[in-house]
Amino acid sequence: MLQTLIYIPPEWFGVPALIVWLLLCVGYLIFFAVRDAAVKGGKLKEEILATLPIMVGGGAAVFWLLPNMSVTGFDPEQPLGLPVNRGLAVRGYGVMMMTAVLAGMGLVFYRCRKIGFPADDIFRLALWMVICGLAGARLFFVIQNRDYFFSSSQSFSETIGALLDMTQGGLVVYGSMIGALLAAAFVIWKWKMPIWKTADLIAPGMALGLAIGRIGCLLNGCCWGGVCEAPLPGIQFPAGSPPYMQQLNNGTLLGIESKVDPNDARKRTVTSVGKGLGKEIGIKAGDSIEIPGFEGDQIRHIAGTPFALQSEFEIKNARVGKMRFSMNRLATKSLAVHPTQIYSSINAFVLCGLLWFYWYVRRSDGEVMALMLMLYPVSRFVLELIRNDESGQFGTELTISQWVSLLTITAGIGLFAWVRMFGSKDEIEPKNQYNRAN
Repeated sequence: MLQTLIYIPPEWFGVPALIVWLLLCVGYLIFFAVRDAAVKGGKLKEEILATLPIMVGGGAAVFWLLPNMSVTGFDPEQPLGLPVNRGLAVRGYGVMMMTAVLAGMGLVFYRCRKIGFPADDIFRLALWMVICGLAGARLFFVIQNRDYFFSSSQSFSETIGALLDMTQGGLVVYGSMIGALLAAAFVIWKWKMPIWKTADLIAPGMALGLAIGRIGCLLNGCCWGGVCEAPLPGIQFPAGSPPYMQQLNNGTLLGIESKVDPNDARKRTVTSVGKGLGKEIGIKAGDSIEIPGFEGDQIRHIAGTPFALQSEFEIKNARVGKMRFSMNRLATKSLAVHPTQIYSSINAFVLCGLLWFYWYVRRSDGEVMALMLMLYPVSRFVLELIRNDESGQFGTELTISQWVSLLTITAGIGLFAWVRMFGSKDEIEPKNQYNRAN
């Protein structure tokens, strides 16, 4: 897990970031001025004009965007103090998402060059698919967690901020797929591109993007699985990670099993107590407990460090009152869980390869996309059985992703049958502008 790759601090060696940016720009100009003075035919004026938009845009971003996008967190050197401005966080999740987009586009462009399909049309298509895919992924997540985002305790500005805050993830693959496919349908219709041929072109790229994006989920610590009893393939996440915090809040990390108190969502009713810290400190079955705890970012810098000896963890027990113990007794890692992010990534890589080679044996256009719509939901439905970050929907034990999987499988089967029966073989190698073989 590596949620944050680096922080871009608001100050460098005590100097505001904007001043540092201006000094870098001046240094750049001085370097090229000296170089052009030593070389005949230098074009300093043209170089300044060419780079001026970047300089001005960068300065504006540092001045206006950096302060508003800075992350407030705990200082690793003083985690018991108040939160501080850490600067702009470059997240591992975001970097992998960008890598996924570029890799998927690259794969599609490669095949376009091979068959003579205009790359400009694919670039336009990819741009809209990325934008609408991101919006769809976020919208799906917001709908899933609507009780949190539209809580009556939040102000309007806090709600808007929560809706736009994607620094910790908060994207759903199915939402991304729906948004991207809707965007693709519009662009294909708008620019009169061959529908099913284009769909078959982009399908392997979507699978490759999914495979790389799931690595971002692993770095972020989201989309984890349930507790894995076997030593392999279970993995443990560090203190403060989403799996760790879930296990701490529901008591699993303490060796107890509990369920949410029907009378107060903040409390849990203990159903059983096994070996672990919960038994050691005197928690018993039937107790109504509340685990307020620390923030995940704070625990990350305390657990397993000398600061743990100076900190106390508190559990509110309705039977005996407040129960306090030193944080050095807390585990430094979560219980081992199924690495569903890795399962999903491997599955998507295999799917990408299958879709890529199925292109050569398809009988009509549209079969590659239909195959993706049939196969991916099957694996996603199964993986949901061992994931532990979503609850059942519509009064059933099926998660919303499993419900969407069932609908997607149905759509995929219907599309495959339709293109097999009514698909035009002429569209495989159409004699038009989209088949300018090189």
